[in-house]
This record gives sequence, C-alpha cells and structure tokens, in this order.
Amino acid sequence: MSNYVGTARDLRIDFCRGLALYMILVDHVIDDPISKFTLQNFGFSDAAEAFIFLSGLSCGIVYFRVLSRGGWARLTAAIGRRASLIYVYYVLASIAVIFILTIAEGAIKNADVSQSFVVLRETPISAIWSTVLLTSPPDLPGILVIYLVLTAVVIPLFLWGAGTSAVLTLVASGLVWAISQIYPNLLPHLADHSYSNPLAWQFLFCIGMFVGLRCNLAIPRPATTQVSKGLVTAAWAFVIFALLYRYRSLLHLGWLPTITNDKDNLSPVRLLHFLSIAFLFSTYIRSDNSILSWWPATVLIRTGQCSLEVFSMGAVLSVLLSLVVVLQHSSRLERVVLDGVAVVLMALTALALTQIRASRRRAHNPTQRLFLYLDKLMRSSGWAPLAPQALLSIVELLRRNRRKSDAS
Repeated sequence: MSNYVGTARDLRIDFCRGLALYMILVDHVIDDPISKFTLQNFGFSDAAEAFIFLSGLSCGIVYFRVLSRGGWARLTAAIGRRASLIYVYYVLASIAVIFILTIAEGAIKNADVSQSFVVLRETPISAIWSTVLLTSPPDLPGILVIYLVLTAVVIPLFLWGAGTSAVLTLVASGLVWAISQIYPNLLPHLADHSYSNPLAWQFLFCIGMFVGLRCNLAIPRPATTQVSKGLVTAAWAFVIFALLYRYRSLLHLGWLPTITNDKDNLSPVRLLHFLSIAFLFSTYIRSDNSILSWWPATVLIRTGQCSLEVFSMGAVLSVLLSLVVVLQHSSRLERVVLDGVAVVLMALTALALTQIRASRRRAHNPTQRLFLYLDKLMRSSGWAPLAPQALLSIVELLRRNRRKSDAS
C-alpha cells in the first residue's frame, strides 16, 4: 500500500452516479413515461448496475487512501461509520415508506393495486421491526441492504486481498460470482423478497474497486493498440446486439435464442452489457471533457456526491409518485410534471448538502485561521525562512490536514 499517489477527483464518477440516481427514481414509478428512455430500455442492464459499480469505484479510491494513510485501525473505523450511516438512512427511508403506505392503505385497497412496492405486507409495527432486523424491508429502501453488506464485508476483504495482489483478488471475486450462477441459492436470503444475491453482485462492486485502486496508483492510460481497438469494436457489437434483442419482437427477430436475464443473480449478459457501456463511456468521455463543466452536468455531479442521501430520498419519492399515479389516474403530461417536481427536489437537496459540506471544510477554528493567515503572509513577503521552526511545523501540519480534508 506504499505506492499511493494522490490524484484529482474524477468528476465522471459523480456525473454517472447522479444520472443513475435519477434513472432509479423514474424506473420505480408505475408506468412512468420518462422511464422509456432510461438504460433498462436499451439492453440487458439498468441503472442498478451503474450504481453498484460506481459505488465500488468510489469506495476503492476513498478507502484505499484511508488505509494508506492510517492503517487498518483507521480503515475499520471509517467503514464502521459508513455502514452505520447506511443503516440509519435505510431505516429512516423504510419507516417513511411504511408511514406513507399506512396512511394510503384504504385507498390502495379500493384501487386494487397489485404492485408489491406500494402494498404493505404486514402491520405497521411488524413492518418497522422487520425493517430494523433486516428481515423484510420495503422493496425500494431494501436495496440499501445489499449496499450495507458490500460496505461492511466486501470492502475490507478486497483491500486485504489487494495488499498481496489486486488481480488475484478480483479473480477470486469472479470465481465467487461464477459459483453463484450455478448455485444461486447458496447464500441464505437475508430478506424474504426483492432479493439481490450478494455473492453475485459483489463481483461488479469489486470490479469497481479494482478500477478505483488503479486510479489511486495513477497508472497512465494505455496507448491505443490493435487490442484496444478490438475491445471497442467488441463492446459496440454487444451493445448493439443487446439493443436489437430488447426489441426483437418489434423488429421481427424472433429467431434469436432466448437469453436468461436474471437481475437478482446478475446474469452474465447483464454484467457484460453494463461493462461494455462503461468501457465505451470511459473511452469517449475523458475526465477533462467540457461537458462536465456545463450546468446540467454540475447538477448531476452534485447529486452523485450525495448518493446515499439522494437515493434514500428518491426511494420515498418513487412510492409517493406511484401512489399519486395509481390513485389519481394521472395523465402522461401530469406524470412528467410529477417527475420534474421530484427531480427538482432531489437536485436542490444535493446542491444544499454539497454547499453545507464545502462550508464545513472551509470553517477552520480561529487558531487555524490565524496560523494559516500567518503562513500566507510569510510566503507572500519572503519571510518564511526567518519564522520560528515551531510555527512552521504547526502551519505545515494544518496545511496537510486541510489537504486531507479536501481530498476526502
């Protein structure tokens, strides 16, 4: 872990994660017109793969730095704090969904709604206890359960293995995924519904972590070769095939073989389709692309930087919008307007949260501000060599702490 090299934040990660969060919102609203244009309609995979992969990528970057700077004690504390925060947001979002469904229970029964994520399966108190114990959470917030498992278990295991060989650790993760394809019920279900197999999904998360480690090590981008051109061609071929297969009935391609597209166990076609898209995106959109400076991209980036909070908010909003659509029989235009309101709420929340975080980073205590001011004054006037050694040591320590805070 001694080869760590500090690198600038890659805004493409936050951009894509923010985009995935808005896709997840509309994908989980009943008969949403905008969901016709999300990733799930262009092949085998959807925004869930993007969210898990990008979460693994960012965790690989962040927690590798934590381990390099503070060792396993600091890493364990950081993972514990993150896992606790995920659990808190999962419980709060689940309770909010339970509360909403309890209030609307009578209207839901009268409307004869069959969609599982807008129907309460237990009494409110039992549902809350099932949520707290991770046995039967509401469908949408329950997605955070697998994120909790990946954070608490997969991150430390991958970093431990990567200390010897990141490649071999990734291979081991792939073998676990392959076993999960043969024996999908090998691991007992933590939740009794809406199940995503951690043994399968950990592989995509580990692929993201592997890429994140390479970002930390500042490995130069390989030059264009015949192999890389071949990979681009193969990726395009599979993406186009997935699109044609998605609309095989419309295109009269019924002769194509039936392909198993199992989301719970992350089937091979889903994995390959998403990795092809991710590879093409990273090939054509560089980290310094001017698109990332446009204001719509800025909103997506800010959203991606608050993924846990925005995802939890989106899970609640998805249930609310679905109830409004089903109970009020909203028109297509009204549904688009409702989507717009939800997107604006999520964007404003993300913008506010990132602004608060930035303000906290800049809010040094008076002593820090004094020493940093003296440091700036000495450097601008050329007096730094004449300053007392103790003062210079304190200033250097504060400057180092500020760099760590900005990097995190």
